[in-house]
Amino acid sequence: TMKNIQKVLLIHPEGNVYNNPTLKCIVDLLLSHKVEITIRYSDVLSRTPFPHVKGIKPIGYGYFFHKIKNIIFYHLSSPRLAWLSVWVESQFVYEAYDVVIGIDRLGLIEAAYLNQITGTPFIFFSFEIFFESETSSSFKSLERRAAKYAEWWFVQDELRAHHLQQENHLNPATCKLIPLASTGLGELSTNRLRDQLDIPKDKHVAILIGSITSWSMAAETVASTIDWPDDWVLIVHDRYGNTKSKLETLGIDLLSIPVDKVYLSSQSKLAVDDMGEVLSGVSIGLAFYRVIDRPNSLHSVAHGKNMKYLGLASGKISTFLRYGVPVIMNEIGLYADLARKHSFGLVCQEPTDIASLLSSCLNTTNLSAKATLFYKTYLDFRNYQDVISTCLTNIPSLK
Repeated sequence: TMKNIQKVLLIHPEGNVYNNPTLKCIVDLLLSHKVEITIRYSDVLSRTPFPHVKGIKPIGYGYFFHKIKNIIFYHLSSPRLAWLSVWVESQFVYEAYDVVIGIDRLGLIEAAYLNQITGTPFIFFSFEIFFESETSSSFKSLERRAAKYAEWWFVQDELRAHHLQQENHLNPATCKLIPLASTGLGELSTNRLRDQLDIPKDKHVAILIGSITSWSMAAETVASTIDWPDDWVLIVHDRYGNTKSKLETLGIDLLSIPVDKVYLSSQSKLAVDDMGEVLSGVSIGLAFYRVIDRPNSLHSVAHGKNMKYLGLASGKISTFLRYGVPVIMNEIGLYADLARKHSFGLVCQEPTDIASLLSSCLNTTNLSAKATLFYKTYLDFRNYQDVISTCLTNIPSLK
């Protein structure tokens, strides 16, 4: 039980709590224990509206405060100004909380300063790792100052835990591993996206979901369809429903896309664990990642070593497996190794290789069953929720 916890502050500047499998599960877990949750986020970064959920109080901040935070925490990396920024919020925005949950770099730093100002204990969830070799020592110093005050810290796997511990000087004894995944197996739907897009029933469907960007190799994936077998088509589904504009941003001429080969979805799901309609009738999921060797800006730094050491931090792969959809992926380290070992997908080098693999997806025995088995055994949040409950109830100041 969480009888000592009535109110939690979740600091998550990106604000897409309901599009992050782990965060959605944590919110649901807290709500099931009647915990009230305040979510602090940036209106500028948040790309989806918050669903109206009893027990959740979203508090956004606008463009001006977003820019101020960027200057203080990312460009100046100033401890004094960072402290002042959090002090202002503690006086004029926040209530009294039992626990603070800090998400990624800014959430960690602000939670730590709030801890110093109010004494409220905090835990840290990492979904992105910033490396000193791609940023600077002053950039990392704010994180390292903050990290030593965390009661517990959570990351997806041993590989990412190793790098995060090295980069942020965290205490390895307070680390817990939780893969990026939802709760339970996904339920497929009779109301299928493929039918809404008028895809012929005799066609096999591959799908690209999540972020439609250069690092997800979306343009290359769309281009590869010219060589696909005649009985295969592609659905492109941007996580926020902006598929057409995202493809145009990548320089793709929408008029040049063959309408009988590539289908564009404009759907947007409020919750990441509600993908049954999108993935029903889909035979294969596609997950490609391009690592930037030398990120040249703070905007691209998450696509460098953070992506090189992706580990089990791919929400799209875990979502595919949750619905029993096998995955074709490129060489992305841990997930590629596990796909070979557990036979829940196929690994290739480039999107141009997809065409040669599609027929074997249908001929490989039990790929879907193995996808489901791997999810249930290694990824399902149900396997880890007691870890979070135990950590929250074993914070010394709450006893």
